[in-house]
Amino acid sequence: MSSTLATVYIHPSQFPDRWYQSYLDGFSAKEIDHRFHYDSVKQSQKWLKIHATYSPVTVNEDCIQVYDRCFAETAKRLENESKLQLIALGCGGGTKDSRLLSCLLTKERDITCYPVDVSVSLALISARAMETVAPKASFQPIVCDLLAAGDLIQLIDREETGKSKIVTFFGMIPNFYPQQILPILREFIVPGDVLLFSANLAPGRDYLQGIHEVVPQYDNELTKDWLITILTDAGVEIDRGKISVEIEPDENNPEISRIAFYFEVEREIYFKIDDREFKWQVGDRVRLFFSYRYTTAKIHDLLGSYGIKVLESWEDKNQEEGVYLCEAS
Repeated sequence: MSSTLATVYIHPSQFPDRWYQSYLDGFSAKEIDHRFHYDSVKQSQKWLKIHATYSPVTVNEDCIQVYDRCFAETAKRLENESKLQLIALGCGGGTKDSRLLSCLLTKERDITCYPVDVSVSLALISARAMETVAPKASFQPIVCDLLAAGDLIQLIDREETGKSKIVTFFGMIPNFYPQQILPILREFIVPGDVLLFSANLAPGRDYLQGIHEVVPQYDNELTKDWLITILTDAGVEIDRGKISVEIEPDENNPEISRIAFYFEVEREIYFKIDDREFKWQVGDRVRLFFSYRYTTAKIHDLLGSYGIKVLESWEDKNQEEGVYLCEAS
């Protein structure tokens, strides 16, 4: 990574033909896949600005300490392991995984790191951040769509032997339907592996009231500007509609809810991408984004139903962020 040329591995799920077809399908279905909000450098930079402004891990010192306690416990559990592989799923800017790495470098270790993201830009940014902390480690950034990369863990395991595995999944569960992503996440770990998992929480005793309290972290100009970028880049006349934010229950599990962003069409919109035509009628709602909020009790139940056991958990004082040390059950 420190050389003038960087090697980035692109999984077939992000090959241009598949990427482009999914991109177009989102406009037809009026439901934008989250990965298309991170694809360009412009979008990645906008997301990083939101993360720096609103994420508890960047603005709340207690939240940072919660992660550090988890990382210290992880390092303790692995203190006798001389060879490690770190698979950072949805690595983003690499801030959390870099802090984890710093805890794992208490002694000389052979470490291979796989920063995995849907964005080439973020995979590289994460790898650079992690390399600053662990310059002697080996880095292999991977770009993929996790939902369509069922063979990714087999491809990684083919390259690695004799190394204890740490899989991280920080801040990712809110942006996936749990029934889609958790079976895939479970495939990444076998008994003996460590899974570090974090989730955005609804603070307080009243679950729905707690979600209402955190809505301002989403319903703001920075986030709206980031989400609308995919529409403006596609040639959509955004003055023909407006963005709305609401709380809605999960279709399969009404016990959990999510914050959802919709673009509501107020005047007919017609646009064309290459030879594909799109027409949105007055009253159409295009879902741009969603983010689930959980509680620690709900996380225990949810992960347990997919064969993932929570061994230890930590929450920040505001109860807005939960971090979980897990293993395959």
